[in-house]
Amino acid sequence: MSCSPLRACLVALPALLAACRGGSGAPDAGPAPAADAAAPAPSAAPAPPSAASAAAPDAGSASAAEAPAPDAAAPDASAPDASAPDAGADAAAAAADAGCKLRRGPLALSLRGPALLWSPDEKARSDFRVIFNRDGAAQHVAPAFSALVGSVPPRDEAAADAGGAEPARASWPACQVAAGFVFCMDQAGTIRRTPMYGGEGPPIGAGRRGTAISAVALPGGHTVLAFLSDRKTTEGVVTQAFAVLDDRPAVPLSEEGSGATFVALSPWKGGALAMYIDARSALTPVHARTLAVTAEGKLQLGPDAVLFVGGAGESRMGGALAIGPEGPAYALLPASKDMSGFGMAAIRIDDAPRDDMPAVWSLYPNGLSPAPIAATQGTSPIHVARVRPVAREPGARHALEIGQIDMEGRFQPRCVAVEGKSFKHVAIEADRDGSLWVAYTTDTGTFVEQRAAGP
Repeated sequence: MSCSPLRACLVALPALLAACRGGSGAPDAGPAPAADAAAPAPSAAPAPPSAASAAAPDAGSASAAEAPAPDAAAPDASAPDASAPDAGADAAAAAADAGCKLRRGPLALSLRGPALLWSPDEKARSDFRVIFNRDGAAQHVAPAFSALVGSVPPRDEAAADAGGAEPARASWPACQVAAGFVFCMDQAGTIRRTPMYGGEGPPIGAGRRGTAISAVALPGGHTVLAFLSDRKTTEGVVTQAFAVLDDRPAVPLSEEGSGATFVALSPWKGGALAMYIDARSALTPVHARTLAVTAEGKLQLGPDAVLFVGGAGESRMGGALAIGPEGPAYALLPASKDMSGFGMAAIRIDDAPRDDMPAVWSLYPNGLSPAPIAATQGTSPIHVARVRPVAREPGARHALEIGQIDMEGRFQPRCVAVEGKSFKHVAIEADRDGSLWVAYTTDTGTFVEQRAAGP
C-alpha cells in the first residue's frame, strides 16, 4: 500500500492491524548478521567515550540519520499519541544535575561486545558481574574498578584497566541467565542451556545467528527461552519467534503469518511476558503475549495482541521491556513517529495485553539506526538507558542517556552519561543499594560504570 502523506495511512491502521495478526507478507529481515558484524576491530587500545560535560573532540563521521529532525518547539500534542518533550541537547543539559552521579568507572573491559549484567545474589542485587558470550560459552568478568569513587579515569588509565591490550571480541548476541542456567548462542546459531556453575549444556534451539535471545525463570524452577529462527514457508523464508520451556522442543511464539525481527521476555504476574517486533519495509507491528506453565508442566501461550503498528522498520530495529515491581509494563521502541520525527515510543501493556494501544513519544533530535536501548525490570522506578543523537545535524555525536519511565509512560531524563561517535549495545540494572550499573559497547571497547539512581 502506498500512502502520501503519511497521516493518510493512519486511517488504514485498523485494516493493517488485522493484516499483522494473520498477514501473508514475510518480514523484511535482511541478511543474517555475522557474529561480530556489529563490533569492528579497533585500531588501538580501548578508551571510554568522553563525558557529556567535557568538551567533545571532533567525532568525524557517524551513522547517517534516518529521519529529518523533529520540530523541538512544537510537538504534536493534538495527536492521540502525543509526544513527551523532545529529548534534545537542551533538555539533556537541563537534566544533567537531576541524578545519575558517577560513583565508579567507567572501566574498560578486556572483551568488546554485547554484555549481560548479572548479580550472583539475586536478592541482594549488588556487585554485578559482566557476562560475555565467547562463541556459545559464557565468560564472567568481575569489574575491578581502579579509579576513586565518583572520578572519571583519564583515557590512558582506562586502557591500563584493560591490561593495556586490544580487547578480545565477544560474540553476538549477549548471553542470558535464568534460574541457575546460562543461555548462549554460538556463531552457528546453536543455543545451549548450561548450568551456571558447571556442567554440559545440550542444544535446545537453532536460532538465526547473531540475533537477540531472551530467557527468564518461571515458577517451579522452569525456564523459558525466546529466540528468532528462519523457517521455510509457502511464501519463502520467514524469520519467526520461538519459545522453549526448559529443554523441550521449541514452539512458535509468533502467530502464523507473522514474522519477528526482535524478541524479549520479562517475568510477569507469576509467569512471563513476551514482546516481539516484526519490522517490515512498510510497517512495524509490535506484539505481546503472556506465557505460563500449566499443571501438566506444559508451556501455555496467551492470546497474541498487536499492541502497536509503527512505520517502516528494518532488521536491526530493537526494543526493550520496561517493567516495575507490579506494573504496568511498557514496550519501548525507537522508531519513526512520522515523516519528520524519530524517537522512543512507550506502549503500555496491561495485565492481559490488548490490541491498538496508544504510544507516548519522547522524540530524539534526529533519526538513528541502530538505536540501542535497555530498561530495568522488577524495580521502581523504571530506568532506561538509550542512545540518541546529541543534535539535529547528520553526523552528530551520540549520547548515552539515562532516564526514568513514569506510570503514564513518559520519559523523564536524568543525565547524559557519556557521548561518543557510536554505541553498539547497552545494558542497565538497578541494585538494592540505590545505584545503577550500566554497560555499553562502542567501536573501541566495552565499558562498565556504577551511577547513583537519584539526586
